[in-house]
Amino acid sequence: MRSNAQEREKCSLTLGNDSENEMNQDNAITLYKWILQEFTAESRADFVTCLGPHLAALVHPQDRVLDLCCGAGPFSFFFEQHGAQVTAIDFAPYMIQLAQEAARNRQSAVKFIQADVLTHDLGIEQFNLVAFLGNTVSDFPLSSFIELGHRTHKALKRDGRFAIHYVDGLYQFIQEGYPKEQVQQEEPERITRRFKAYLPEKAGYTEIYENEATGETYEYTSYVYTPPHVRLAMAGLFKLEQVIRLSEKSFLDVFLKL
Repeated sequence: MRSNAQEREKCSLTLGNDSENEMNQDNAITLYKWILQEFTAESRADFVTCLGPHLAALVHPQDRVLDLCCGAGPFSFFFEQHGAQVTAIDFAPYMIQLAQEAARNRQSAVKFIQADVLTHDLGIEQFNLVAFLGNTVSDFPLSSFIELGHRTHKALKRDGRFAIHYVDGLYQFIQEGYPKEQVQQEEPERITRRFKAYLPEKAGYTEIYENEATGETYEYTSYVYTPPHVRLAMAGLFKLEQVIRLSEKSFLDVFLKL
């Protein structure tokens, strides 16, 4: 799941290969460890409040919900509070450990799994709703996002729904002017990120993240998505049922399984 700053600003699209995606995920595991506290239910409370009314309308008591790239579980707990049986998956071990600790403190029954959503068995016709939130799509090249769509379609029950939150990646560049350098986090360690290069052949861009406390740096690739990209990628698998425009650049699209 994307950090708060990335949620507001970032997005992406492209074709990529498996080795590139794996390398990006390895880097993300380290990056998310640095900024782990941004992903707690407490830190994400405003974001949950923003999406909450729209998501609550999609959930019924005893529904089975799959929370993809769940982070530390803020939306997983939200779905459970609305009566759902929740399975939540994230590839970063630190995220899942934090989520499991929060679950114990809450006496929550959410099942948190540390796994890759592109390889883990999601089952067949198991879920009423699959959620993919926090602009996490920008972590995935287009080929991987399409693959995730196929896996989600398979995992959903008949008339199941796929809810995708994302940020229009072109808006931030054209309307806002993307910052070349920015402080990602001040505490407990100062983390900065610096724009490196636009990758037109991938419809993405790379950034350099630096942990100023340790001197470590990581290069990370994000992919630019717009509403047409997201909707075309899901075409043939899902019917676009609802478009919720949360702001000038932020969208929640709800797709119905065909």
